[in-house]
Amino acid sequence: MAQGLTDLSSALAMRLRDIARLLDRLDRLESGTGEWLASQGEGALQEAATDMTLRALRAAADPTNFAILAFLSAHTSAPIAELEAATGFGRLALAERVNDLVQVGLAGRNIDTDHVQGTAAGAALVGLIHNIGEATAKRLAEVLQPVTR
Repeated sequence: MAQGLTDLSSALAMRLRDIARLLDRLDRLESGTGEWLASQGEGALQEAATDMTLRALRAAADPTNFAILAFLSAHTSAPIAELEAATGFGRLALAERVNDLVQVGLAGRNIDTDHVQGTAAGAALVGLIHNIGEATAKRLAEVLQPVTR
């Protein structure tokens, strides 16, 4: 598996692990059975992994969200005001887009400092999309070459 795919799958797996641990903890409260996590078989894990992967791809495929991810991949941490300037979106609209990216593990947000951070998953997805774009452009240039007879 290419490094970008390995990085992306690892980061998405860690995001799902965090969610599973949260759900397990909730299940261990008085109202739960305490058996939820143990009952999750391979099929349930595959279903969750596929769903999270599709959600991450869908979030990153949006041109504005991709611009946010590309910006974050070039910065360790950025104030929300810098993202506003980079995207042209106002604070309210941008907040929802950042929330969408945070929800699928492609970005992180520190509300105390009003900063947004890129994640390994976000950087891997940006790299993967850039690689696909470069390979596509290269192939396009090849197939558009004049045919000599």
